[in-house]
Amino acid sequence: MADRAGLVAVIVLALFARFHSITVPVIWYDEAYSILLAEGSPAYIWATTARDVHPPLYYVLLHLWMLLFGNGVLAARSLSALADVGTLLLCIKLMSLVTTRKSTWIAALLLALLPISVRYSQEVRMYTLLGFWLMGATVALVCWVKAPDQKRYPVFYVLLMTAAFYTHYFAALCVLVHWLCWWRVREGGRPGAITFRAWVVANSAIVVLYLPWIPHFIDQLLRMDGLEWIPPLTWQTALTFVWQLVMMEGEVSYSSLWRVLPSVLIVVCAAAVLLKARHERPFSVLLVGYFFVPVLSVFLVSLIVPVFNARYLVFAAVALPLIVALALDAFSQRHAVLAAVAMTLVLLAEVHGLSAVYAQTDEMSGTSIRKDARLDAVVAGLGREVRPGDEIVVDNLYWYLPFTYYNSTGIQPRLYAFKPPTGTLWGTAEYGGWALIPRHLHSILFDDFSTLKLNAKRIWWVTGDARPEHDALFPKHWKQALMLKEGDSEARLFIRGEAATPLEVDVRTHPSAQQYNPSPGNH
Repeated sequence: MADRAGLVAVIVLALFARFHSITVPVIWYDEAYSILLAEGSPAYIWATTARDVHPPLYYVLLHLWMLLFGNGVLAARSLSALADVGTLLLCIKLMSLVTTRKSTWIAALLLALLPISVRYSQEVRMYTLLGFWLMGATVALVCWVKAPDQKRYPVFYVLLMTAAFYTHYFAALCVLVHWLCWWRVREGGRPGAITFRAWVVANSAIVVLYLPWIPHFIDQLLRMDGLEWIPPLTWQTALTFVWQLVMMEGEVSYSSLWRVLPSVLIVVCAAAVLLKARHERPFSVLLVGYFFVPVLSVFLVSLIVPVFNARYLVFAAVALPLIVALALDAFSQRHAVLAAVAMTLVLLAEVHGLSAVYAQTDEMSGTSIRKDARLDAVVAGLGREVRPGDEIVVDNLYWYLPFTYYNSTGIQPRLYAFKPPTGTLWGTAEYGGWALIPRHLHSILFDDFSTLKLNAKRIWWVTGDARPEHDALFPKHWKQALMLKEGDSEARLFIRGEAATPLEVDVRTHPSAQQYNPSPGNH
């Protein structure tokens, strides 16, 4: 009865943490890409993601999800939030299989408030769904180890790992962890361990189920697109990684030594876990390896090709509370008071990290844009001011996709884009967000205002990154008549060939702003 009440309490806490302020951040480029792609059919999603950098499963599931619940901010982000709560439940199940009741509930509490999990449970991307599949596969593996004769566990394992590979390529890092666990079970001489033949058959089945996607994966691997935004790895980034996952701070006033301390402590906790329960060494290796193997693997790869980024390792970060819980449980047997103090400090650190997530001051990719580029408010204001026959021009693809998501004017916007160094306007052929622009709409793209042919007398210029140099782009016969501005975003109204008195409008104080609803409707 107590466990059931505890489970309900943890679920409620996790749901509150993940749905609190979930609609506050604006939809940014990556999320707009997910939503606009998911509005297409599964066949369209498969073909489009084949030209991108990720597998298609998340977008297909998001497509089905939006058919049921719509494409509003809350609806779209709730898939990630619920997937993360599902991961929490699977972690509780895993801990109940391999460790004590006390460790299980310590881990459950810490995981319910883990800041990095909450951060990416509030984004329309595939990272928490990947964590759900991988933790489910890990639970299936442990059940299989404990009952090798049960046929359903290898079936569950194969299906869950296949789903993970169809969601994100970093699923391969978890395969390393599972092979390590299987090897430790075999080396430990555990009775009824999974046979080599059964293990190879299961992993071969995963490969067979993944065969339809492998040609696309090879093509993406050869192109190596989509990694140019990741900065080269530094030792400071690696050593302060745990701090980033928990404290979620961008700028800190403390010595950098404080930022290294959490990494040192988690290494100490991991060592204590591995040394404590020798008879359960395979499962200790599994829990410790679930974090350290992916992180160290990505670190080594990043010495050659930069791929080290926190969002790619959200699935591994869920092992941090599990490792800490095991260490605190063991420590409390001799030093109960000190263990309680340590637990309190960890919870305080998580609360601090959560406050940064809700205030949008964390240093994760896209956070500053989600906070400062209030394109949703600007587009809503434009919707109230636009007239039939107006033209809309959006500044570059990065703002074009979010604008398309929020746009309810019925006007097809034009897209201003710089030519890349290759001299070809489209750069990589139909790669990334460019692939979402149908071929019959390629005429909307231009890179020189002097060649832009417009029939409209009124033209709107929309950007989420207002800069002074934009003024040099516009033809001299364009006269600015109105500006709608919110945060870093703006929409300027130009009237061709007529003098006009410029007027700047803050959409928060504009009379029509009272009608503004920040949640976009279906379109």
